Amino acid sequence: MKMDYKVHTERSFNRIYRNDPDFLKENWDQLYPLIWELHFWFDYFFGDKGYETGYTLFYHREKRHHVEGITEAIKVFTKKYGEKFRQIIREESEAHVFDDFGEIPSQAECSRHYLREKRGW
Repeated sequence: MKMDYKVHTERSFNRIYRNDPDFLKENWDQLYPLIWELHFWFDYFFGDKGYETGYTLFYHREKRHHVEGITEAIKVFTKKYGEKFRQIIREESEAHVFDDFGEIPSQAECSRHYLREKRGW
């Protein structure tokens, strides 16, 4: 499924609100930039050239759309926003990758060959 970071962001805010509306309201000033930055971080390489074939989905998703990318996002954004948000960072990182793939592959699985063979891309 192809979604841009704005759609991911909207879904994140909806999930957080459904799970704990008071937490969202009380922490809006930190959650608003955190969620936008998190999804932009995952999609940062969107539109970059890859494999000398113009703009490819493969290159973009190989960069951070996998278990190791999720782990890196948790480190980067927990350091910036604090332990208080670790669980949300993890859940929303996982949701971003899952929404795009329908699963959460490892970095090794997230290769051009894997995506072509398993996903038909």
